[in-house]
Amino acid sequence: MQDGQNQPEPPQDQPPTNWQFQAPTPAVPQPAPQPSSEIDWTASEFVAHHKNASWYLALVGITLLLAAIVYVLTKDVISTVVVGVVGVSFGFFAARKPRELHYGLDTSGIHMGDKFYPYSQFKSFSLIEEDAAQSVWLMPLKRFMPILTMYFDPNDQDKIANTLSNFLPFENRQPDAVDRLMHRLRF
Repeated sequence: MQDGQNQPEPPQDQPPTNWQFQAPTPAVPQPAPQPSSEIDWTASEFVAHHKNASWYLALVGITLLLAAIVYVLTKDVISTVVVGVVGVSFGFFAARKPRELHYGLDTSGIHMGDKFYPYSQFKSFSLIEEDAAQSVWLMPLKRFMPILTMYFDPNDQDKIANTLSNFLPFENRQPDAVDRLMHRLRF
């Protein structure tokens, strides 16, 4: 042993390690985080209207009446069955309960549940009031993409509108005839 140092030799069957101790470096102060333009909220995916048994009975009656009219006019069983299937499908969708979705707006785009939409997919947004519920309609650029609707607490309207207006133009819009009909049908 040299110079009075007692260093054990590594065992012969293991390779020597090159590990060395390094003292921790002092913490460097981090800059203050920038305020985020992110807005998060949770809301129902659509407004659920209560439908009683008479609503469903009226749906069955209208479906049977339309199926009978189609059969009398066309004498085609397939068309008549299609009218019945559409009526039953309409009833199933009407009975569906809305999910609670997490919504978010940030500088990169729009988060709806587990889906993400960049702002570049939309041409404008509108603020719509349905009964007591407030919503944002996002008008898509793609022809066959449906309008995206996000419901929110009326207290958050200014924050949401200000954030969206940084990325999309505002368009004053009212529900069209189909939307008004669906509202009257309580769908």
